[in-house]
Amino acid sequence: MTDKKQRVLMVHNFYQIGGGEHTVFANEVQLLRDHGHTVIEYTRSNDELKGSKLKTLLTPLSTLWSFKTHREVKRIIKNEKIDVVHCHNTFPLISPSVYYAAGKMNVPVFQTIHNFRFLCPAGTFFCDGKVCESCREKNSFKDALSRKCYRQSKVQTLVVVAMLKLHRMLGTYKKINYIFLTEFNKSRFDKLIDINGSNVFIKPNFVARADDTHRELSRKKFVFAGRLDENKGIKLLLERWKLLPADYELHIYGEGECVQLVQEAAEKYPNIEFYGFVEREEIARDIKTSYGLVFPSILYEGFPMIISESMSYGCPVLSTDLGNHGSIVRQSKGGALFDPESPESFTEAVELIIKDNARLSENAAAYYESTLNPESNYKAFTEIYGSPKAIAGKQRS
Repeated sequence: MTDKKQRVLMVHNFYQIGGGEHTVFANEVQLLRDHGHTVIEYTRSNDELKGSKLKTLLTPLSTLWSFKTHREVKRIIKNEKIDVVHCHNTFPLISPSVYYAAGKMNVPVFQTIHNFRFLCPAGTFFCDGKVCESCREKNSFKDALSRKCYRQSKVQTLVVVAMLKLHRMLGTYKKINYIFLTEFNKSRFDKLIDINGSNVFIKPNFVARADDTHRELSRKKFVFAGRLDENKGIKLLLERWKLLPADYELHIYGEGECVQLVQEAAEKYPNIEFYGFVEREEIARDIKTSYGLVFPSILYEGFPMIISESMSYGCPVLSTDLGNHGSIVRQSKGGALFDPESPESFTEAVELIIKDNARLSENAAAYYESTLNPESNYKAFTEIYGSPKAIAGKQRS
């Protein structure tokens, strides 16, 4: 660890539709600034492509290598005396050229892994309604091309595959430092890099502490808050909730493709209430008085911020035993897991949260204190950035 306040270049490519990665980027920039670091932001947005046919046509080339990024990042590192380059999302406009720009300037570069893009063109390990690790297991992207996994386009999938294959051939992915969000997150990369190498770190996302974390339980109530999409598990959740006693309440917040299905369930079953899209403060108030947050996603997910928020209130999490969210609940012991294929498993998990709520609540709050709050996260930052074992940025461009 070092006492020096590093000057950090934070790098992020914004999608046209916001998401958790954008929130994490903003949170980490502010956290470092709050602790005295100079943070320069290098961002690009997919909005750049709007209204420009030429830029759209050139996007496949910039996805492979962006001369603009390479040139601009080198200039920023030199002018701002940058000590560390930290990338969040580089796809599609920033490109892996940012890693080589940092290497050219002899500055270490860290990449936070928010999704599985390095291993799966879609970035999700999800295809045809179920988890799919075909490209990882076969170490080939033939299935992705045949299935048109990126945006259901063979051409666009080919561009992503070309980027991944080119930078595997160049050894790009072995020249950078990795920040994984969970142990599960790290484990999926075992065929690409040495996951036990000195350039591999684990640091979860964080959320700020709520002003009021007082919990007062009065009814057997659970909360779902998120996208109302089938792959987020909302259809699964509705099917399973029908099997529970009538006094087990489910409050649903959000919007998405399954909104009509949710509305119909709320009209038919008195113990299911649908609130649509509301402000986060209203959801937080409901979570604080609930037995648990339900996270039934059938995706692997990244690091769901709603789980961190729930644990900050000491509210246990009822989650599918899959991916990163399953890993978080298992490590924290702050909730219960269920097999998405087993109705009995779901019922047992609900009963466990109700019967053992005090202990699970205590575990969730303790995990937040030790791992998910800003101060513990900043400590992890200083250890990672200052690690003498990290790749020091001497790769050639």
